[in-house]
Amino acid sequence: MRNFSAGWACGAAQAAKRTRPLWYNLRVSLTRYVRALLRLQTFAVGSWLVVASGLHAVLTPFPWRWRKTAPYIARWARLGARCLGVQVSWEGSLPPAGSLVVANHQGYVDIVSLGSLFPCIFVARHDMRRWPLFGQLAASGATIFLNRENKRAGVRGVGQVREALKVGATVIAFPEGTSTDGTGLLPFRTGVFQAAVDANAPVVPAGITYLSLDGIPLNEENRHLVGWFMGESFIPHLARLGGCRRVSVGIRVGEARFGPHPDRRELAAWAEAEVGRLLGLAPGARPRRTGRDFAPVGRVG
Repeated sequence: MRNFSAGWACGAAQAAKRTRPLWYNLRVSLTRYVRALLRLQTFAVGSWLVVASGLHAVLTPFPWRWRKTAPYIARWARLGARCLGVQVSWEGSLPPAGSLVVANHQGYVDIVSLGSLFPCIFVARHDMRRWPLFGQLAASGATIFLNRENKRAGVRGVGQVREALKVGATVIAFPEGTSTDGTGLLPFRTGVFQAAVDANAPVVPAGITYLSLDGIPLNEENRHLVGWFMGESFIPHLARLGGCRRVSVGIRVGEARFGPHPDRRELAAWAEAEVGRLLGLAPGARPRRTGRDFAPVGRVG
C-alpha cells in the first residue's frame, strides 16, 4: 500500500498548484452517471454473492457467528471500496483479534475503508437497518445494532459487543454516534467501552482522513462530497460519489491498549484523545458540522 504520509504531502502540494474550477461546481456528466450506475449494480450483485459464499457463517449460531462472518465482512468491504474507487493507505499495526477498534466517523465510506483492512464486524446505529442495500447487508452480516434511544435495548447491544469480543471477533465502532465533517471529534459515547471493560479486550484507536477526490484535495468546500453529514438523502449522495473515479483515504492505526481497564469513562476519554492525536487535531477540537444531534456523554451507546 502507498505511504500515508507521502500521500498526505502530495495532496497538499496539489492543492497549492490547482487553480482551475472544480468539477463539482458543474452538472453531473453522462459519463459519471453511467459509471455510478454500473458501479452500484456491481456492488449490489457482488454483495449478495459475498453473503452467499459465507452462508455457512451466516447460519452459525451466536456468539460464534460474529467471529465466523468477520472475514466475509472484510471481503465485502474490499468490494465496496473497489466499487466506489476508494484507495486506502494506512500506517500502524493491525489490531489483534478480539479487539474493539474505535474511529472517527464521517459517513458510510468509513465502513468500506476501515473494514477492508482486517476481518471485523461493525457496531451501527439501530436505524441503519432501514438504509437501502447497506441495511439489509448489515443485518445479514452479523452487525450489532445499538439503540441509543432506548436504554434497555442499548444495554442489550453492549452485551452483544461483549460476547463478540470474548469469542475473538474484532469489532469496529464509531463512538461519536453520528457522522461529522472531520474538523473535530464529538465526545465519545461510553457505552461500547463497557463491553471492552467486561471482556478485558484490547482497545485500538484509528483515525480516518479523506485526502482527495479524483485527485483534488478535500477541503471545507468539497469534503461533503465524500463525507455524509449534510442531511442529504443517502441514495443521491451514494450515486454522486459512485460517479467519481477515486477517493484517496488515509488511515492511522494506533497502539492497542490492553486490559484490565479501569472503567468505561476513562477508557473513552483515552480513546478520544488518541483518535484526535492520530488525526492531528487540537485537544478538545469539535466539528463544525454534524450529521444529527448527539446526546451528552455517558448515555448508553
